[in-house]
Amino acid sequence: MKREIIRRETIKLKIQGKTSKIIIESIKQRFDYTITRMTISRWMKRFNESDWDFRDTSQRPKVIHYKFKEEHKKEVVKCRKEEGFSSQKLRIKLREKNIFMSESTIKRIVKGNGLSNGNKMEGIKLKWVRFERDNPNSMWQIDGTELADATWLVLVEDDCSRYCVGAMIFDTLTTNNMKLLLEECIGMHGKPREILTDNGHEFGGIWKDSQFDKWCEQQGIIHIRASIHKPTTLGKMGALQQTYFREISYCNNDLGAWRYRYNCERPHESLRMLTPLVVYFV
Repeated sequence: MKREIIRRETIKLKIQGKTSKIIIESIKQRFDYTITRMTISRWMKRFNESDWDFRDTSQRPKVIHYKFKEEHKKEVVKCRKEEGFSSQKLRIKLREKNIFMSESTIKRIVKGNGLSNGNKMEGIKLKWVRFERDNPNSMWQIDGTELADATWLVLVEDDCSRYCVGAMIFDTLTTNNMKLLLEECIGMHGKPREILTDNGHEFGGIWKDSQFDKWCEQQGIIHIRASIHKPTTLGKMGALQQTYFREISYCNNDLGAWRYRYNCERPHESLRMLTPLVVYFV
């Protein structure tokens, strides 16, 4: 049995929240291989701090300068034009095509072909307290944003997996429209334990006995309101909306195609470059 398979399974169990005792017993039973708590900690540290492929450390020099084939460089340019992904995401997509490049190499190729947008956040320091639910369907977030044609895009996102549970475009933001979208999401994915919203009128404003609150109570869902003047509480929704505006053109302006791409094809930085689909249904 190759050691990298045992390491991969160990890391997978750890990410799923299994205890060291359960992991040790599982690896022993499945692979007849003994590991210790210290080994698990060492492997997790290496996994978190590097792009470890679970193999033994190579004896080759740490820095090797490769000359890439011209067709590989053209593939980088093609992917950038078609997908619009960052260098980090492009590295994952290129790896699926057996093209292995570092992010710095991809950045140089992208910049050299005039396809770089620059780093808009350079020099800007952000400060917030990050929160995240541990399991899918523990909490959904829902929010709307106005489009250029004065219609409203409303997105529903699972807080744990970043999976876009639902997406619709409405002429106006009303409580009935929010209920319509959420009922469709619940019919497909089951109901969440909690729903986080802003204080918009469609969610009852600051009143805790609104039509939306009563609907949540009937569904057995806890309605949580974001703090007033605290937009970072719904920061994940803001990021999802920006992803829509940035990448919808790569999907022929089709909302369904964009949602599929976001959930199933687009690697996510907060998910160790996995897709939301994998994390939501794992």
